[in-house]
Amino acid sequence: MTDKATALGQAETLLRSGNAAEAARLCRRIRRQWPDDATLLKLEGIAAYLLGRPGEAAAALARYVERAPGDVGGLVNLGNAQQALGRAAEAVASFRRALALHPQAAAIFYNLGNALSETGDDVAAAEAFGRAVALQPGYGKALNGLGLALTALGRGEEAVAAFDQAMALDPSSAELRTNLGNTFQGLGRFEEAVAAHGQAIALRPDFAEAETNLGSALQDLGRLDEAIAAHRRAVALRPNLARGLNNLGTALFAAADHQGAARCYDAAFAIDPEMRTQRNILAAAVYRDDLDDAAVDAIHRDFGARFAGLALSPDDRVPEGPIKVGYLSSDLRAHPLAGNLMAALDHMDTAAFPAYFYANVARPDATTARIRDGAAGWCDISRLGDAEAAARIRADGIQILVSLGGRFDDNRPTICAYRAAPVQISLFDVATSGLAEMDYLLTDRLLLPRHSREFFTERPLCLPRFYVADLPDDLPPIRASRRSGGAVFGCFNNPSKVTASVLTLWGRILAALPESRLVLKYQDRYASREISQRFLAGLTAGGARPDQVELLTGAESYGAFLDRYNDIDVALDPFPFSGSTTSFQALSMGVPVVTWSQSRMVSRWTAAMVKTLGLDELVAGSADAYVAAAVAAAERRDQWRQRRPDIRASLAASPLCAGKRWAGHLQRLYGAVWRRHLRTASSRESVARLPARPI
Repeated sequence: MTDKATALGQAETLLRSGNAAEAARLCRRIRRQWPDDATLLKLEGIAAYLLGRPGEAAAALARYVERAPGDVGGLVNLGNAQQALGRAAEAVASFRRALALHPQAAAIFYNLGNALSETGDDVAAAEAFGRAVALQPGYGKALNGLGLALTALGRGEEAVAAFDQAMALDPSSAELRTNLGNTFQGLGRFEEAVAAHGQAIALRPDFAEAETNLGSALQDLGRLDEAIAAHRRAVALRPNLARGLNNLGTALFAAADHQGAARCYDAAFAIDPEMRTQRNILAAAVYRDDLDDAAVDAIHRDFGARFAGLALSPDDRVPEGPIKVGYLSSDLRAHPLAGNLMAALDHMDTAAFPAYFYANVARPDATTARIRDGAAGWCDISRLGDAEAAARIRADGIQILVSLGGRFDDNRPTICAYRAAPVQISLFDVATSGLAEMDYLLTDRLLLPRHSREFFTERPLCLPRFYVADLPDDLPPIRASRRSGGAVFGCFNNPSKVTASVLTLWGRILAALPESRLVLKYQDRYASREISQRFLAGLTAGGARPDQVELLTGAESYGAFLDRYNDIDVALDPFPFSGSTTSFQALSMGVPVVTWSQSRMVSRWTAAMVKTLGLDELVAGSADAYVAAAVAAAERRDQWRQRRPDIRASLAASPLCAGKRWAGHLQRLYGAVWRRHLRTASSRESVARLPARPI
């Protein structure tokens, strides 16, 4: 071999030309002759990195920078290898060391920004990308990174400006267009989002990520059929695109295709177990009418098994002072759950039970701001992993963690699998969480009768009655006068709750009363051809005529929506997932709601409300009884109309509308479960201190 300097120069030339494999072979020959050369470590590390072996690269480069701590390039290459290994925090440290030596290097600031984004520190990432752009104004990649960081921080308008600058430099970039589209979605500018994603696809027709982004924007606009088509195109382009499969599942779920949605969620989870699709699997289970109780239980057991063994060691410290209660939710926004929670918190002793919130809210609004302003503590966990969020909750000293509506929306009940708090409670969910570390589930005896055999990992705690909401002062007036013509049935529930079995029974009801009609409304969802065709086919299969069905679309005010109940004689509740907010709305307008109370808690929400009001005749126990109850209510629709003001008055006076009473129940329950925890912890400590017995 030639002299060392020449050999090293040849290896470096090979690396610069992109021939990493040949460079690695040459480095091995050099090592046999000069095993202790520091520069060789650097070249070996770079070659290993280029060959996709970041572990080897990081080890070699770490040894190199120990011997050459002033080599900026060595530090940058080490940071790149560490980042490729998922060790983003170490990469941040390496890039910062490099910047201390070369503080005007825009490229290193760009690398630092990427590493900081991976750690979830979007504030610092935005600052790093901003420094890169300031040092090199035409730095398109840094502008893209800046736009992404600003979007994550909720600074959407600034992000749009950054993407606009980047696109001016590189107008052919499809990635920039779809990133801009995602930012528009976050701002609620859905039409512009659709346009941006469409431009990305026009620039790169095989861009599967842009297709599924387009589908999400279309779904936000209520254009469900087009959304499903876009997600299908994304999956066709990249069958292993887990996010695309998950998004397709969500769109199919919205179209009430529960089995199709479940298949997509299962496929997404098989590809990427780290995705949060498993919660979607759990959500889909309670809507499906093709599963018996044993199958639903099995899904929950399997879900729990996936998250077994994650719990941190018990935290048996006994802090003095108030009991810190944490609320874990994605629904701290304009949402019925937030309204229920605020009504309780408004009446609770926040000095004795200070409220801390762990929010995964995608689009904060005025309700979010109100909750945050009244909180003892607030943490946005949207950029934290489950383990990180659990660690933050523990660090805050939360004693009772309440998981709200766990399986729905963007909630993250799996944080509780890490035993984030000594006591963990499930509230506003419709079935078990399946998690061994969830201690309690709040319910009442109408939702969960004593004879129930339903599977729960939690200990059910039955309150006297559930609270739904206080009746607003501006409810539309009730028109109780008799109507001419046939009976009008109605359902304003989310179509996702309307299964094939429901449609069959509704068809039977309409067939039994040929002059009757069925009015369906939920936002603009029935504009979907996929939904409308499926619903009409199911109803006619049950015996209805197409002209008996009215599918309403179009936006309207909340008052106008409630006023529609004046035109409905009888509301029909779906199953197996019963209505809750919608049933409460119907009852607030005095409309009788016919429901089928089945074997699981998820089917009893409406039954619990109507039984609280003494309207037991509206609760059926079988398919035939459901049809008979609906027909009987329709035939006595004039009498029911006369009772409407009384139904509203009874509702207003009931526990369902007693926010102050509900707050008192929660407060007493929090105190009771905390005292029980202290007794248990004390018992464990006493056992641990017992002297060993002689053999």
